[in-house]
Amino acid sequence: MSMTIFRYLHFLGITFWIGSAVAVAIAAAAPTPWESGIAQTLRKVTVRVTTPAMLVAFAGGLGMLIPNFADVYAKQGWMHSKLTLLLILAGVTGVLSGKLRRWADGEEIGPKTFSRLAVAISVLSILIVTFAVFRPFGG
Repeated sequence: MSMTIFRYLHFLGITFWIGSAVAVAIAAAAPTPWESGIAQTLRKVTVRVTTPAMLVAFAGGLGMLIPNFADVYAKQGWMHSKLTLLLILAGVTGVLSGKLRRWADGEEIGPKTFSRLAVAISVLSILIVTFAVFRPFGG
């Protein structure tokens, strides 16, 4: 596969991963009178869109990273920072998924929890994109 295909997969995955994760977290935080089925619906979105999109983003990113790692990226501080933040973002996405699962199972999860997760996902995403675009503290 060419680098262009991996780049498109990476960007497509990122767009759906972050977009759906933030949208689900915001929807879960909004107080609504029609809450009866919202938890199950948001959980389905996470399982069917967010998680597969995260895997596509990882696959595309690894497809670009692996062939150039030793020559280029292993020497770049910005890439190490980006990958660290990416792992934290994947963990926060997992926390979101877990909170949605427990909410769908009937546990009471406060709206502030989902608001905080939406902010965390957004801030981490902005930092990751900043590192990717501006490439500070290069090799």
